[in-house]
Amino acid sequence: MEALLQDPVFKGLLWSIFAVFGIIVGWLLRAAFPEKKLAQTLERVEQERNTVARLYSQLKRQYEYREADAKKADLELENLRDQVLSLENAQKQRQNQERQLQINTQRAENNARLYQEKVQGLEEATRQLRRRNTEMESEMQRLQAEIESWEQFGSEFNALRQRLLRFEQQALQLDKERQSLRQQLEAARIEVENLQLELLQSRSAATQRQHNAAAADNKGGPASPEQYDDLKIINGISPFAEQQLHALGINSFLQISRWDDEAIIAFAKALGVSPGKIYQEDWVGQATLLSSAGHAG
Repeated sequence: MEALLQDPVFKGLLWSIFAVFGIIVGWLLRAAFPEKKLAQTLERVEQERNTVARLYSQLKRQYEYREADAKKADLELENLRDQVLSLENAQKQRQNQERQLQINTQRAENNARLYQEKVQGLEEATRQLRRRNTEMESEMQRLQAEIESWEQFGSEFNALRQRLLRFEQQALQLDKERQSLRQQLEAARIEVENLQLELLQSRSAATQRQHNAAAADNKGGPASPEQYDDLKIINGISPFAEQQLHALGINSFLQISRWDDEAIIAFAKALGVSPGKIYQEDWVGQATLLSSAGHAG
């Protein structure tokens, strides 16, 4: 309504209506005028009314045109606003797309740098692989040569193994012969030891007979029977060793005191002890002291 009141055409129309109404009122007040003038005046008023009516119709049509133009302008304005909004949205979308495009571009550049670095690394790895391939080819050639030499060595080794088998067979035969010789040697050693024991027994018996004869000559009577001493008094002679010595013909301290190195070794083997034990425990020295003490008594 305010927009309608501010319209100059509408204002002019209202003033015209007011003016016509004032004229009509003025003519009505002037009723005292002559009829002819009144008729002229009415005719003029009618003309003016018709003019005003035509003017009003024109103004109304112009107003309707303007209303239609205004509605059309409002519609166009709304369309423009929608277009502006759509353009703004499109611009925002374009800006977002541009930002996304920049981000994608930056990412693509970063990926391109990474790919370039990877490509450089792959190229370096390829160069290293080529070098290693060359080295491996030379190594393969060297290994092939070694294999050929090893094959030759294998054939030589097989020949040597055949010779070694023959040598082993010969060695087995020699071992058998050696074992037989060892058995014969052991039998000979046992026989020698038996002979040594018999010799020692013979020596001990002869010495005892000489001692008995000397004692008989000194006393002027027959020889006394063989003396049996307690051999266990000697440190190191056990009861079993004493029995073994009795079996070997050793019954007195005097017999043990007369042992020399050969006798010590022979009796040590017969008793199953080491000669070092007899020397360390000094059986001969102990027997000499005990024999002297017996004669002194």
